Amino acid sequence: MKEWTTEERYRPLLESDKEMLEKMHEEISQSVWRTDFHVQSVTGLMSDTNGFSYWNEKWHLFFQWFAYGAVHGMKHWYHVESEDLVHWQNKGLALQPTRYEDNKGCFSGSGFPTKDCLYLAYTGNSRDELYRRIPYQLLAKLDKDGKITKQQMPIILPAPGYTEHQRDPKLFFHEGKYYILLGAQNDAGKGTFILYRSDHIETGWELLGELKVRGYDDFGFMVECPDIERIGDDWMLLFSPQGLQPQGDLYRTKFNNTYFIGKMDFDNLEFIPNGPFVELDRGFDFYAAQCANQSLYPNTAVLEAWFGVSEYNYPICDEQGWAGLQTLARELTIKDGKLLQRPCRAAESIKGELLFHVQAGEILTDNMLGLMPSACVIKIEDPYNEGIKFNLFARSERKGFEIFYDKKASTLTLDRSEMTNRFNQDYGEDRNIYLPNGLKSLEIFVDHSTIEIFINDGEFVASSRIFPEIDENLIRMGGKDVNVYIWIANKTVVDDFVIWP
Repeated sequence: MKEWTTEERYRPLLESDKEMLEKMHEEISQSVWRTDFHVQSVTGLMSDTNGFSYWNEKWHLFFQWFAYGAVHGMKHWYHVESEDLVHWQNKGLALQPTRYEDNKGCFSGSGFPTKDCLYLAYTGNSRDELYRRIPYQLLAKLDKDGKITKQQMPIILPAPGYTEHQRDPKLFFHEGKYYILLGAQNDAGKGTFILYRSDHIETGWELLGELKVRGYDDFGFMVECPDIERIGDDWMLLFSPQGLQPQGDLYRTKFNNTYFIGKMDFDNLEFIPNGPFVELDRGFDFYAAQCANQSLYPNTAVLEAWFGVSEYNYPICDEQGWAGLQTLARELTIKDGKLLQRPCRAAESIKGELLFHVQAGEILTDNMLGLMPSACVIKIEDPYNEGIKFNLFARSERKGFEIFYDKKASTLTLDRSEMTNRFNQDYGEDRNIYLPNGLKSLEIFVDHSTIEIFINDGEFVASSRIFPEIDENLIRMGGKDVNVYIWIANKTVVDDFVIWP
């Protein structure tokens, strides 16, 4: 693997490099692990979801991007656009470092739609002459002609009592006031939340103080990508804590995405959970989730996330010069105090030809002949009587990616330890999910190098990256009286080279 110098990591994105980057994209686009229905980087590294919003009758999604290689370097924002959260088009470079306050990158942030523009609040990663980081909270706006203009002055300066780690502003509105929720690390080295308020988006931001969570005071050494959403009568506090220790089958990735459901007390700066601290995704590769600022779907949050984890490596595609995807968009609702996460409603359009159908254990359609499609949607229903076992991307003597349900233990196990390409093994190659109500259904979205599993109509979700080789092309199924449907996946994301207009 190439060793990157600091100078190489922090080079600005230059239009004079267009020809080189276009050639790089041509080579990358030939990779067998590029996807059909996931947003992916044109070149280089993609990470955090940013600025996710519904504005001007379209969904706007931005993400952290370093163009020159599969490493974390000078961060820019890249922009993609959709009418339905499934069919995405590349729009190109959005935010780039152009000023002292973001001279080492445009870090993560959020979007806020208004009648005339889409506001983009983000953290400027600034370094002074001694290379000390100074975090500024900055504002830009996207107009209806596609032009992005940065506001001249920062809207929030670094707060005292906290380290250089103050970032990822979530801009939201409640009862006539605008708020910004920041992730931070206090001077004692603890992760926490900071809340600001203003009467206007562009000016007048005042520090209210720390947002406390009743009954909890340890979120590791840093809180990243905080988000707060009202879903029906409940509030959801969503964030990415760093430094949690594993607890049995929970928190086994290096860094996790978690949430609380409860009530928000703005007067006392307190979030009051109505239940436990919950891991948002139970798979291997998921981080930096963000809900869209949107009013299209009432009593529903719409979520995207980085299909990866901070400080993880994915050597097989890193060596090809690209890394990172965005997950399939999810719709979040709350029922009886529990969060349900389902594929966005337009995800039905991903399903193409029905390749395989088993009804109550009887094969009615089989156009697969035991071969595993590279991109497909699998639905499994009514596995009541027995446990089930599915081996995706298997070989004759290896089990590939195994999905196994033990009815006696009420536990669903995911195991990728026998895939040829193994990675991030220090954080485990299996995941165990206890299902208190048993297993009723699985909906599995497979896309060349991704597997997303929606369990029991959204009771749990598990997202995992895989990199199957050509000879890992078998599918094996085991289970009695089960219903199985497998559809080929339609291509819904355009993988073209777009950076500059």
